[in-house]
Amino acid sequence: MPPLPPINRRVLTVLLIVAVPILAIGTRYIVAAGQARVLEAESIQLTQIAEYIAGSADAYIFRRIVDAAVIARSLEVRRAALDGGRQAFDQPATERLDAEWQRDRRPPPALAGLLSTPASRFVTDVAKQDPLYREILVTDRHGRLVAASHFTTDYFQGDEGWWTQALDGGGRGRIFVGDVKRDESAGVYAFDIAVPIMSPDSDEIVGVMKIVASSQELLAGIGGLQLGSSGQAVLLREDGSIVYSRQTQEPGGRFFAADMLRERLAAATSDPEARIYFTAPAGDQTERVVAVARSQLHRSFPNLTWVVAVSMAESELLQPLQPLVWSILAVVAMTAIAVLGVALWASMRLARPAIEPALDMHLVEHAKLHRIDEAE
Repeated sequence: MPPLPPINRRVLTVLLIVAVPILAIGTRYIVAAGQARVLEAESIQLTQIAEYIAGSADAYIFRRIVDAAVIARSLEVRRAALDGGRQAFDQPATERLDAEWQRDRRPPPALAGLLSTPASRFVTDVAKQDPLYREILVTDRHGRLVAASHFTTDYFQGDEGWWTQALDGGGRGRIFVGDVKRDESAGVYAFDIAVPIMSPDSDEIVGVMKIVASSQELLAGIGGLQLGSSGQAVLLREDGSIVYSRQTQEPGGRFFAADMLRERLAAATSDPEARIYFTAPAGDQTERVVAVARSQLHRSFPNLTWVVAVSMAESELLQPLQPLVWSILAVVAMTAIAVLGVALWASMRLARPAIEPALDMHLVEHAKLHRIDEAE
């Protein structure tokens, strides 16, 4: 077996120390840059999806507000509120009627015909025509019930927050939209729309109408969204509390990235049009990319500080890049083998002696002397 060629280990070591780290660092930089660009592009796409859902929710709410305003301007509703308000307001008598109403779970004798008035029949018919209306009720300017589509929990509504907000001090009033809440008895998410009622022949406020509307269509874009195997959309408030999520129905639940959400929203205050997306650890210890879009409802209704958050696992977003990464690593591996081959070849060339060891220097000197003798 022939002996192995000599190797200049110093040359081999220097070449490998210089070439391999540069190759590894370059590969790492290329892969990291590619992943960053993919994540940025996917994050922008998730933001666009969140913006679309938020815009759809805003359009749905405003459409329902317009419908409620039209119903509140119907002649039956306006007359019922006006006629009810003409009766003197007796606080003790109203409280007694309210107590009887809640105790007996039916209208007391003094209010026996309240649910069969023309206004009640009208709002009942409206609720039947649109199943998303869970309840419609009408009060006079004192907060006493004058018409309703269904039996309500109480008779006096003047101490309710929505009623106070809609009356707004008794001037021109304003439309109030409540937050989405889960109605456990009906098993649905619903929100309130309260509209001031104007007199039939003037702009004087004569009462308030409230519609309890199902959020089924509002939340359809969130509940029906399917992005891969890990994508999800959540309707949140700016403080990070969950309004609606398909994954959980826990009241008062918190978004997994609530703290970072608040920080990013605060930082984007100076530029409301800025796109917000970030990466945050989820409860299962995975990294998720979160894209956020603000609802514009808060401009008209300050109590509705809604945002839509669309998130997806970072690993799933990067999954399409994996074949390319493996291809790059294969090329790098072949390049490393080639570099190793060149390093071995160069080290062996440099390790070879300048004169072949089989050549006897004594014979060289003898040949020189022989040529000199012949010349003489």
